[in-house]
Amino acid sequence: MSGRPSRSEDGEGAELRHKEELSRRIKEQKVVVDELSNLKKNRKVYKQQPNSNIFFLADRTEMLSQCKKTLQEFLEEEHKKKLACQFIDVLSEAVKKRVLCLFRDPDQKTREVPSMYNKKAHVAVLFSGGIDSMVLAALADKHVPLEEPIDLLNVAFMMKERAKHRGTTKRHTSHEVQLDLPCPQGSCHDLDANTGTPVFCFDVPDRITGRAGLKELEAINPSRTWNFVEINVTLEELKKMRTQRINYLIYPLDTVLDDSIGCAIWFASRGEGFISYQGELKPYRSPAKVVLTGIGADEQLAGYSRHRVCFRKDGLEGLNKELEMELSRISSRNLGRDDRIIGDHGKEARFPFLDEDVVSFLNSLPVSEKADLTFPRGIGEKLILRLAGAELGLTASTVLPKRAVQFGSRIAKLESSTEKASDTCSRLKLLSVDEL
Repeated sequence: MSGRPSRSEDGEGAELRHKEELSRRIKEQKVVVDELSNLKKNRKVYKQQPNSNIFFLADRTEMLSQCKKTLQEFLEEEHKKKLACQFIDVLSEAVKKRVLCLFRDPDQKTREVPSMYNKKAHVAVLFSGGIDSMVLAALADKHVPLEEPIDLLNVAFMMKERAKHRGTTKRHTSHEVQLDLPCPQGSCHDLDANTGTPVFCFDVPDRITGRAGLKELEAINPSRTWNFVEINVTLEELKKMRTQRINYLIYPLDTVLDDSIGCAIWFASRGEGFISYQGELKPYRSPAKVVLTGIGADEQLAGYSRHRVCFRKDGLEGLNKELEMELSRISSRNLGRDDRIIGDHGKEARFPFLDEDVVSFLNSLPVSEKADLTFPRGIGEKLILRLAGAELGLTASTVLPKRAVQFGSRIAKLESSTEKASDTCSRLKLLSVDEL
């Protein structure tokens, strides 16, 4: 009997080697991106030419395109491409139902040439520029009538003076992809019309990635009017509206995390801010009655950092149990809170990632097809969604690591730097009947 390995063993070995090689290349590219992220803006780097000892000056942003190429290599694999396309189909149908099932002015449907500033948006997206909101916006674009704008609601809390100065010298953490984009025209000197605060005080991480995401969406469909709504919140307004309204909406939840997320969503969904029109920032309040949110993506696709901890500790089986548990509790943990908060503005929250068909499709896949946490952050978590984004034509946003809204908007630690997310939030204390 021959001791030669069977063809099946050869195939398994080749597949394993291919995955290891691909993993090595992704990690190398991720290291390059992270190193380049720490360089000052507009710096040039030396890049060695293939099979040569010659070096040429290159722009550091080219490395982001290398990450995109890596994702394209994934897509060249027939099986992964098929799954990504199937996911797009089922998620697109979920978005379609949620953006078309609402009242529209019949006159607007017949107009083919939009009036850019006066057109009314019916659909908005809670928008950070991350992969969840980018995919939802790209799919909404496929179904919302072209003459309608789509509002991209981007919230930012005013950065502390101390944090601003520290940010000018602090090196970025190794897992962050930095996107250096110019501010909107004049924004570096403009004052917020409501607060008199310099607009650059609101250039939080989600504002920066949001502007980058806007450029990607404009490249995908330049005929669409994308209203990027810059929603700027001061500490004074945060305290005022929390006391007047938000704490009643978050109840009975009472943690620091619920306070941060609840407040961020309340201000974002209110949609009161500024949009850029003819090179200037103009006051704007979103009239959209439907607000799309990406809740459910992280819970089903291993998007949180705790999922990596679980995977390292208990492997795929443990990760799968964790995802099942998180999905089973999402209605009590998140949905009630977010629905009450968004509904306070007379708007309806709609959750495409929690559509029955989307959940059923994702549940039909092994967890290894949805995420591969052997790959670095910005690739491995929510892998199937990142591949879907690449198929839709998205670029740099497909490799942005997960960043929770409380950190991206900078509401976390704004009022206290010592509290933990799981702590009971003293700011959410409601008056008892006897105290009224």
